Amino acid sequence: MLRLGQNGTGLLIVVISSLCFAIVPTTAKISLDYGSSLFLVVLSRCLIGFLLLIPLVTIQKINILAHAKFLWPLLMVSFVHVALIATTFYAVLFLDIGLIMAIVYAFPIGIALITHLRGEAIIYPKQWLCILCVALGVIFLIYDGTLSGNLYGFLISFFALALMILFIYSSSKLADNIGSQLLNFHLNFWAVIFLLIAYVIFKFDLTLPKDNWGFIALILNGTFYILSYTLFFMGSKIIGITRASVLASIEPLLATLIAMAVLNQILSITESIGFVIVLLSLYFFEQLKQRTKTF
Repeated sequence: MLRLGQNGTGLLIVVISSLCFAIVPTTAKISLDYGSSLFLVVLSRCLIGFLLLIPLVTIQKINILAHAKFLWPLLMVSFVHVALIATTFYAVLFLDIGLIMAIVYAFPIGIALITHLRGEAIIYPKQWLCILCVALGVIFLIYDGTLSGNLYGFLISFFALALMILFIYSSSKLADNIGSQLLNFHLNFWAVIFLLIAYVIFKFDLTLPKDNWGFIALILNGTFYILSYTLFFMGSKIIGITRASVLASIEPLLATLIAMAVLNQILSITESIGFVIVLLSLYFFEQLKQRTKTF
């Protein structure tokens, strides 16, 4: 029987985490296709996540009360978190999942640019080359014969990218102060509160799925979302956050393969070239960033 060492176990956990996260966009798309309203999909994801985290924080005996000085940052990050989920799920109504993931997962470039401008990090010449290659890949992604019909979807995806950059940059600083598990709990708790307030004020549509598959997709969406984050943090404790983050870059590829298999979303040749360019550029960008830290 094959036995994995501690390092191999950590790698396996992170890969499973990436697989869980890659399933989330497809389950959201299925639920929407079976008649669920966008608001219901977002609310169910956050609500299921919150309910599943309750026993987890209880077992780990995590104090769920954060210091008062972190309340405003938590509220801000939680609001951005909800907006990010809603925007990404809205984008799947207009674009293939692979295209959306390739755009949104360009967020490491945005984070690098922000930290570079703020003097928190340095971008080296080879990394600038990777950034230019990401831009080239995005051009391939959006340049096809149906660009005019998909322009709205691309605009939504780029807005989701901006939210992703803001979320990752802000939440990473919070996680350093209060811990990733407590942050995850508060993200989902405040997300549910924000969504319930929004429902009362704006009377958003809460249309239920028309088929059992729609309900199953809703449940899987929230479940795999929490599994992905929980497993990622478990794996990162074993192999380190750096290696875990680089390995998580396979999520767009896995999400695309799952969408191709389940939803029959096939990328064109031009889109596939752009997709590969973006993924490889992001991978080498992360690799170069880690190498510079060792010098």
